[in-house]
Amino acid sequence: MILLFVSVVFISILVGMAISVGAFGTGGKRAKIFEDIYFSIEEVDGIGVVYTKKGDYSAILKMENPVRKYSADTDSYYEFTSLMASVMQVLGDGYAIHKQDIFVRKQFDMSSIKGKNKDAKKRFLSDAYFRFFNGRSYTEATTYLTITQKGKSGGLKAYDNNKWRDFNVKIQKVADRLKSGGITCRFLGARECQEFADRFFAVDFKNPTTGMTDFKVDSEEIGMGDQHVKVYSLLDVDNVGLPGMIRPYSDTVVNNSVMPEDLLSELDHIPGVDTVIYNQVIFFPNQKREMAKLDKKKNRHASIPNPSNLIAVEDIKAVQDEVARNGKQLVYAHYNLVIKIEADKDFQKVTNNLENIFAKYSIHISKRAYNQLELFVASFPGNCFRLNQDYDQFLTISEAALCLMYKEHQAKGDNSPLKCYYTDRQGVPMPIDTTGKEGKVKYTNNSNFFVLGPSGSGKSFFMHVIWTKTHRKELQTKLRETS
Repeated sequence: MILLFVSVVFISILVGMAISVGAFGTGGKRAKIFEDIYFSIEEVDGIGVVYTKKGDYSAILKMENPVRKYSADTDSYYEFTSLMASVMQVLGDGYAIHKQDIFVRKQFDMSSIKGKNKDAKKRFLSDAYFRFFNGRSYTEATTYLTITQKGKSGGLKAYDNNKWRDFNVKIQKVADRLKSGGITCRFLGARECQEFADRFFAVDFKNPTTGMTDFKVDSEEIGMGDQHVKVYSLLDVDNVGLPGMIRPYSDTVVNNSVMPEDLLSELDHIPGVDTVIYNQVIFFPNQKREMAKLDKKKNRHASIPNPSNLIAVEDIKAVQDEVARNGKQLVYAHYNLVIKIEADKDFQKVTNNLENIFAKYSIHISKRAYNQLELFVASFPGNCFRLNQDYDQFLTISEAALCLMYKEHQAKGDNSPLKCYYTDRQGVPMPIDTTGKEGKVKYTNNSNFFVLGPSGSGKSFFMHVIWTKTHRKELQTKLRETS
């Protein structure tokens, strides 16, 4: 009898284990999850093309956001939204765009400037000036735009020459459209794509060389050696917290004056954070199919006339009217933040800071992003179709989705052989072409200066710099100083 009881218990345990393995796997799939991302990266006509094992293929553009930070140019925010909406029209059904804005905390290195100007070692004042700022922290921002075409269900074996030709034509159209909109961009080559993927894997965009380490994954974060990473999703599908109306910018008050800024302008200076990667993914579904789904959903809500269902019906009608009247597109969107900090720091302060940032716009970040590893893997460039459509994406209108894109860039100074260094808003030296006509970008053809300022403001020092620069360039200069 005891033997029979033990046998029954043992068989029950085995059956339970078999059911568990069938439902959740053995863990081996998760351990090899990074091996199942990419198939290869090759260069086609100077463009690096990334192939995933699911048959998707992508091209990566390195670009600069068009809106200069603190420029107070409201129109430029709307212009970027309109430009990206036209890019969506170019791509169409079956494509996705994945924009990644990467913010990295670095320390100012005076040797980077001294290396560009070999005469700097001979000038005591210049060395002393740069030495004062050496080691000062600042944020460097880099932007990438990945264009991905969804492959056939058969993976790489199901090759379609028409789709491949369509992909090559459309990525060139997107690049041309961005350049015509005044955005500086270029395609990454195969080697650059490989380096970008490796750096994303290590979440290391700071050091000259990257190194991989073991991953320790749980439902809250991902451990990476002496650092750890957390993925914050901007949407909780079980408790959607998004505003009913949204603009591509917000208003901030500076010295009693209202100035526009990006909705996410505070992402580049979150306290205690080394690296922030803001992933913005927009999928372009078949419009007829999505409209049919909306009709079904509207009829289902209308069949039970209670207040909440009536509100849902009104919202769906408003979306349908917007699509029909103004030609808007329905898109699926996903936004997340990959944040890396030191292992001895806690994410609670970061979470509180992010909640305060998004609460201003009635956006509530997800508190149930327990699929940390899956979100991280789906954020790899070219791998966005791994996102779960039912859990990680939400349906909206294209313009609303574009409002949550990051649009700003820091001022980087002038590319000129004749320059004077001033500090930018972050407090690090930035080159300025004081003539306005010697740099790559010409502002004027006038060579005259009139320097006006109160006593002790640095007028003579400024003119000394101008005189020194022009004298070393062997330019003819006339200087007249009046007091």
